[in-house]
Amino acid sequence: MVVGWPIAIFRIIFGIVYLDMALQKAPWVVSGGQRYGWLYGWLQQEIAHPTFGWYAAFLKNLVVPNFGLFGLLTFVTEIALGVGLLLGLLTRLAGLGGALWQVNIALGAYSVPGEWYWIWALLIVPQCVFVACGAGRPLGVDGAIRTKLAPLPDRGWVTLVRLAT
Repeated sequence: MVVGWPIAIFRIIFGIVYLDMALQKAPWVVSGGQRYGWLYGWLQQEIAHPTFGWYAAFLKNLVVPNFGLFGLLTFVTEIALGVGLLLGLLTRLAGLGGALWQVNIALGAYSVPGEWYWIWALLIVPQCVFVACGAGRPLGVDGAIRTKLAPLPDRGWVTLVRLAT
């Protein structure tokens, strides 16, 4: 089911939001003496105000000591999600990844003072819609990919690409 240009516009906006968030946490952005912008300070807030003790322990014992690696992974993940949604490229995969990414963030951020507890539904549900309706087909690269794959038999990598688009 493809719903057309309104969902494509919504998808594109989400892509721009991801790119904006990624650029705020780029390796060259320094905040409080740490690279990756405000990410380090935010992790400290999540540790200080845990939603789940096990998640705060994960952040404190694994993420913070390896902050350079996790900062880079955060930047690359958000760039990939942003590009995928902006261009409508492997949109179902990007939407699924984005929804899971937001669940990951919500696990730590839910109990931080001043955090809007309802924001997580607003960030997760639309990306599930992108997955369900093939939002990259209108105004996106996925439409061209599916056209090129149409004459090919549905097996192997063709099946995987069709599922992702």
